Amino acid sequence: MSIKIGMNMLLWGTHITPRDIPVFAALAACGYDGVEIPVAEQSEQELLQMARACDELGLARTASAFVGEQANPISAQPGIRAAAVENLKRSIDGAALLGADILIGGIYQAHKYFTGAGATEKEWQWCADYLRTCGEYAQTQGITLGLEVLNRFEVFLINTVADCARMVEQVGLDNVGIHYDTHHANIEEPAPGVALARAAPALKHIHLSESHRGTLGTGQVDWAATFEALRKINYSGWLVIEAFGTTDQNLASAANVWRNAFTSREEVYEHGITFIRTNL
Repeated sequence: MSIKIGMNMLLWGTHITPRDIPVFAALAACGYDGVEIPVAEQSEQELLQMARACDELGLARTASAFVGEQANPISAQPGIRAAAVENLKRSIDGAALLGADILIGGIYQAHKYFTGAGATEKEWQWCADYLRTCGEYAQTQGITLGLEVLNRFEVFLINTVADCARMVEQVGLDNVGIHYDTHHANIEEPAPGVALARAAPALKHIHLSESHRGTLGTGQVDWAATFEALRKINYSGWLVIEAFGTTDQNLASAANVWRNAFTSREEVYEHGITFIRTNL
């Protein structure tokens, strides 16, 4: 297995800037291969400054994006769907400036947007068209799009690997694939082995996230089965730790995190990398 281990910076908040470079340095010193940075409101200069700092530290980058209701690709309003395309293109540009080669997240619909019913064929088609347009643009920037499979309490369009595989097949681009997250899979999938085997042909990225969003190995995720499944599919790529805390109130509200399931951020990333290496 050729694995790269990363740390998602959302543990430090939604707005990551050059002031967080000391965190990058701590992660590099701990042995991480890279950092995952949300691209949102940073300036071009800030993104380039973080990219240079990571290069100096020997850290690769992955990027994440968020979609709100004013840029919802499955909105019934054409203007909002058009805004969704421009919003994701901006995130793709940000990822490129950061030096990332993949942009991940629940980018196929607005987060916590619900209609009170399951996805319609019209919503599904709107999403596929949007992802194809943005995926083609991402190709020009050397960026892969990872569609994060989120649980039913956060989105309704794609809740399972099977849903995501269907969307990826319909979009039909090599740089648009599946992003598997252990937290969401723990809610929605029958077993890690089944889900990861189904995801394997289009699997682009993996988040290791505990059931309670805290320190790996202290919740309910079946880690033994997860790592065994990774070995069976001969996974080669990123394993990025994702944990959330209560410091950033906007993020805590979005992720429904009302307590810290860890004693310190240092515990999360120091224990996490050891946990991954031991299980690999």
